[in-house]
Amino acid sequence: MLSNTQVTQLGERLRANTAEQGDLARLDDFRQMHSRIDEQAYKIIQDALAIRNDLVITKRKRKTQQSIVDKLRRQKHLRLPQMQDIAGCRIVLQGGAQYAEKIDTILMGAFRQNGWQVESKRRHAYGYRAIHIVAKQDKKFYEVQLRTFAQDVWANLIERASDKQNTLKYGGTAQEQPLIIQLEKLAERFAEIDQQADTMLFIDYQKTIEDAIRHVLSH
Repeated sequence: MLSNTQVTQLGERLRANTAEQGDLARLDDFRQMHSRIDEQAYKIIQDALAIRNDLVITKRKRKTQQSIVDKLRRQKHLRLPQMQDIAGCRIVLQGGAQYAEKIDTILMGAFRQNGWQVESKRRHAYGYRAIHIVAKQDKKFYEVQLRTFAQDVWANLIERASDKQNTLKYGGTAQEQPLIIQLEKLAERFAEIDQQADTMLFIDYQKTIEDAIRHVLSH
């Protein structure tokens, strides 16, 4: 079992590209330390949302070694023990902003009832939007990405358009700026649609999203 100090030092070596022999194995040990938290949190979520059939819960694989290293290098002040998305899940709703707020409230209450520390964050960067619920127990974090249907469509567009460097997620290269501008405009339009989603049928919500994609990305 790695101590908090050992994990911090491991993260600093990985950030500085000065990894010692055995550091990748230690990183895997750290990832595996989230196994129990992963299972407990996922069950809390499943139990809290068991009666709902208008959403999809996808358990994410634990963050890969390379993703961890990349994040440490992007975020210079982040300590490895404080990385909040080693384990987590994604929830995609068949609805918009109001429904997302409702599910956020339900999950926050469920975690608190089970003795977890929990906070809710509105993520908004480079066009990406979602609610991130970060739950904590025994100094380990679990992150729920809660997306409206429109937000998930946008995120999937980014995934399909990205190259191996994944630069679109983090503001894009100079060459990608025209596409970034279009995608950010699309995200703004999706946010407007999400505010109206509870006033329309889901099939009409989907069609409005499709129309927005055709209109924004064709200009």
